[in-house]
Amino acid sequence: MSKRVGLIVLLMVVSTPVFSSDTGGRIHDPWFGFDKLKHLSSSFILTTTGYYVQTRMVALPEQQSLSNAGMLTISLGLGKELLDRRKPGGIFSYRDLVANLTGVGLAVLFIKVVI
Repeated sequence: MSKRVGLIVLLMVVSTPVFSSDTGGRIHDPWFGFDKLKHLSSSFILTTTGYYVQTRMVALPEQQSLSNAGMLTISLGLGKELLDRRKPGGIFSYRDLVANLTGVGLAVLFIKVVI
């Protein structure tokens, strides 16, 4: 199983140049932009860290910790999009939310399978 995790991490690092894009100041929200990779990886890290803190440091049950961490991460992502919408020229990106949900989903899969 550790080979699969290593492969996923390697693909994320190698694919970074592929996902990067220059918008030139235009509103552009590509599905495979560097921004989506940041949303996905941030959500993954927040969910796994939240799970770890709750199970190891606070001693909450594993399922409760996983639910709490996932919901907190989703809430933070939604809040960020609501704030982005209020910025001048900002947009509410459903694609960013999909990337956030994908990151949470991968974190849940990682926790269930690897840990």
